[in-house]
Amino acid sequence: MRSADPLDLLADAVGVLAAYLLFKFLNSRSRTEHCPVFILAATVACLLHASLPVAAADHLLNSTAEYGRVAGRLADEALEVAATPVDTRGYGMLGTLLVTGAVAFTSSYDSDIRDKVGGIKGTTLDHVTDAGSIAGDPFLHLGLAAAVYGGGILAESPKYRELGEMLGEAAILADATTFILKSATGRARPNTGSGSGSFRPFRFAADYDALPSMHTASSFAMASVVASAADNPLIGIGAYAAAAFVGFSRIYQDKHWASDVVLGAAIGELCGRVAMGYHASGKARRFSVAPVVSSEAALVAVTGRF
Repeated sequence: MRSADPLDLLADAVGVLAAYLLFKFLNSRSRTEHCPVFILAATVACLLHASLPVAAADHLLNSTAEYGRVAGRLADEALEVAATPVDTRGYGMLGTLLVTGAVAFTSSYDSDIRDKVGGIKGTTLDHVTDAGSIAGDPFLHLGLAAAVYGGGILAESPKYRELGEMLGEAAILADATTFILKSATGRARPNTGSGSGSFRPFRFAADYDALPSMHTASSFAMASVVASAADNPLIGIGAYAAAAFVGFSRIYQDKHWASDVVLGAAIGELCGRVAMGYHASGKARRFSVAPVVSSEAALVAVTGRF
């Protein structure tokens, strides 16, 4: 029997991802939905071809302890995302009150905003907002993070490798947070005709998962990281402008109410700041436990930082 190897584990993970991408492609309803799938699939293929030899040469994955460190980092960041809104020592609670007020205020005008946006529809805006929706696809963002991370490995650039990590972590946190809230609230999408006040909590129906907007949350998470990492403030302005346009596109396409977009933007900003702050502060779990598999033995490694 062939011994397990971390590179084999990575190859298996990529195989699972490839199978998922094929499933996503076969179930896509339009060419618009095909685009991000093609782009992400191409990204995965290129990174697999280019970075695995480098990883093998440099022993980047010489043990599965790396997986333990990544999981530990994400767990710490997830706890911070959950704790920040109720934090009374900093500005967390104040931010929660401001966001709650903004969402409540916007929700009272959801129907009016939908009608106003519906009145400006045209062929040009249809095409432009299609592009905006594609740009905000959470899967595309994960592919972008992987590309930056892989590029950092190939270029031997710790800066871009860490940037890729922060982008990926921010996107994962935003996606996970919005998924939980979508399921818990079960708000009807505008195109159902049920009205902005229609909720079906924990029904897990595609037409009842409007609040908050995952496209917007993921886009603002990416924008937050890019703006914080960029030396030129114009890059940050451009990133936030792009994220805001993604939110507008979701309203224009009748996928979300305006208040869904407002809450999504706030969640994305929070997740981006948490990921950036975690890396900037140099936080790390003092101890981590992970399995280590080699050709000779299978062990459990306990690593510590002092």
